[in-house]
Amino acid sequence: MEQNLPFDVDALLIFGKVVENRSLSKAAALLGMPKSTVSRRLAKLESDLGIKLLRKNTHQLTVTDLGEKVYGHAVNILAEANGVRALVEGSRREPRGELRVAIPVFVGIDYASRVGAAFLRHYPNSRLDIRLVDNMVDPIRDGFDVVFSTGPLQDSTLIARKVFSLELFLCASRQFVAGLSEPITEPAQLNTLPFIDFGFGGPRRLAVTGRHGRRELTPPVRARANNFQVCKQYILQGLGIGAMPTQIICTEELRDGSIVPVLPDWDLDSLDVHMIYPFELSFSTLISAFYETACEIIVENIART
Repeated sequence: MEQNLPFDVDALLIFGKVVENRSLSKAAALLGMPKSTVSRRLAKLESDLGIKLLRKNTHQLTVTDLGEKVYGHAVNILAEANGVRALVEGSRREPRGELRVAIPVFVGIDYASRVGAAFLRHYPNSRLDIRLVDNMVDPIRDGFDVVFSTGPLQDSTLIARKVFSLELFLCASRQFVAGLSEPITEPAQLNTLPFIDFGFGGPRRLAVTGRHGRRELTPPVRARANNFQVCKQYILQGLGIGAMPTQIICTEELRDGSIVPVLPDWDLDSLDVHMIYPFELSFSTLISAFYETACEIIVENIART
């Protein structure tokens, strides 16, 4: 392994803190070092790399194009360093303290309660505050340590770790399908049929992929809910076609035939659920332990189904 790096890794992390705060003074205060030291370390880093990272004048500090790219690598190095720290600290002491967690209602009360109970059972010195939420939550702004969410990560000061993927499939009640004037054999037919939309995070574009490519669909939404249990009841009542996850909620209904697949040869995009938390908490043994527990319960859920 090459160890003679042409620059100081610590200086790279100092640079990352300056970029995040857009201020030498704020970065110095957070790092607990004099502003002059921060400035000197940055100048040495620029000299070692042979490039300009920052532009400074009396009013503002901006990052050069190359500086932005270097910052992207600095963020990854910090994440890896904190991961090593969490691994070492986790081996030395048992997680303790309180963890505040926001979980979307679509994930389900059963899953949230099982994860919470298993976490508290495994770690007797921990305390847990779980809130089921029905809107998008920001861990920093809303005061949570951990947030479960879907979709791409927009904030570079946060870390996202995938907990599980929901494999979705199109389905309807047996009575709804039997009452149609013709069988559903093509995706385009859905554009004229009532749709039950799973609505966490707002309306989404519906697309299916099959042997003949990808199709974008625009079915008329009859009802929308941010909980799969509610959507399932609408589907069971014959109110329309919807998308359901097999591994969490529809196993029994598929077995007894009250819910049947629609267009089984066409696949919906899976829904990835991530655990999101601030960079500064990336070394927390509590968060690492909660992540492992959340993954463990998903494995149990899949085994149950």
